[in-house]
Amino acid sequence: MSVNVERLSENSVKLTIEVEASTFSKALDKAFEKVVKEVKVDGFRPGKMPKNMFIQRFGVESLYSDAVQFVLDETYPNALMEAKVFPTDSPKIDLDYTTLKQGEGFTYTVTVDVWPEVHLGNYKGLEVEPLSTRVTKKDVDQEIDKVLEQRVENVLKDGAAEKGDTVVIDFEGFVDGVAFDGGKAENYALELGSNSFVPGFEDQLIGSKPEDEVEVKVTFPKDYHESLANKDAIFKVKVHEVKTKVKPELTDELIKELDVANVSTVDEYLEHLKKEIKTKKEEEAKRHLENALVDALCAASYAEFPDSLINNEIQEQVKRVEDQAKQYKMPVELLLQYSGVSSMDDYKKRVEEYTRKSFLQELAFEKIMEIEGIKATDEEIEKEYASLASANGQEANLKNINEVKKRYPKHQVEYHVKALKVMELLKANASIKNSKK
Repeated sequence: MSVNVERLSENSVKLTIEVEASTFSKALDKAFEKVVKEVKVDGFRPGKMPKNMFIQRFGVESLYSDAVQFVLDETYPNALMEAKVFPTDSPKIDLDYTTLKQGEGFTYTVTVDVWPEVHLGNYKGLEVEPLSTRVTKKDVDQEIDKVLEQRVENVLKDGAAEKGDTVVIDFEGFVDGVAFDGGKAENYALELGSNSFVPGFEDQLIGSKPEDEVEVKVTFPKDYHESLANKDAIFKVKVHEVKTKVKPELTDELIKELDVANVSTVDEYLEHLKKEIKTKKEEEAKRHLENALVDALCAASYAEFPDSLINNEIQEQVKRVEDQAKQYKMPVELLLQYSGVSSMDDYKKRVEEYTRKSFLQELAFEKIMEIEGIKATDEEIEKEYASLASANGQEANLKNINEVKKRYPKHQVEYHVKALKVMELLKANASIKNSKK
């Protein structure tokens, strides 16, 4: 077999493959062995008809289709390896069957989309701006506020309701003087400013006091339930209670209730918080730096991906979200909206953007591995398996490691180890702007 490679574009090639006569002859033998088992001829048991009699009766041409398929199955993968190209879609095969002759070879061509060569930009000296890891008083105050908010108590007040207060109310809604379904409740606790009711409802209860009766006028939004959309309504509201939030003070007694290891005073807790925030900021800064380096690398590099590759990935992700919607028994558009995606077109656009960046990063990393001669030793691969096995607090024993090896093939872990080395190389050679510790 000989292969000629013609690059049609950055992401497609044409392979011209010459098949030797001996290869075609062997394929005809295999085709006969396959077909003869299915032939029923008087005087012969299935599969026992001699080849020469079969050819005399049915002609050698009757074997060509199966024989050619055997040839393609053998020669096409070998041709890809010889040409050092990696297909991204099914090939388009061109073969003139009228040229086939027993005892002779033949030539066929394959046109196929392939992974493109990456045009790698300068990966040393990438300019990135890191996140600050400095812990400020504001950071500490915000964390303390979160802790105190969890222990807020709603206390009755005699005065007028303010934004942030909770009112306990009875209410009933009317449209054109007629009560509507779902518009009535008793002893309902509503936090003013939570925006959990129809726009304008909560604002009209600011200033109300216990035992007040308030008539609230609202207009339902156009995207509300069909029976109420755009309609004016009046709610008759009876205020029973007004409660205000009382936040506790940060004291040694409260700190002890938090049950933090080796922490029993406010001062100790503040030091504990600072260390926690510092660790969190350092982790966030690390992720930010790595993402920024990938963004900069992709911005400096280029690869022309075939439409077939991108479209196949989009279709796969669309099917995944459609299957998920069926599982939840809800419209796919609603599921997308819950995920912050406005429409299917928007989802496809996001998938395409992510796919292009992900594939470009992979090609760029592989090119850097090639240029820099980055390898992964067996020892490093085993260490990574142990690290994966110890994730989520598990012990990295032989059983857990073997289970991880079943989930992650060696080549996958090997690539991950090399990718980590690429990232360290990018960091070591990056141009860090305005770095603040």
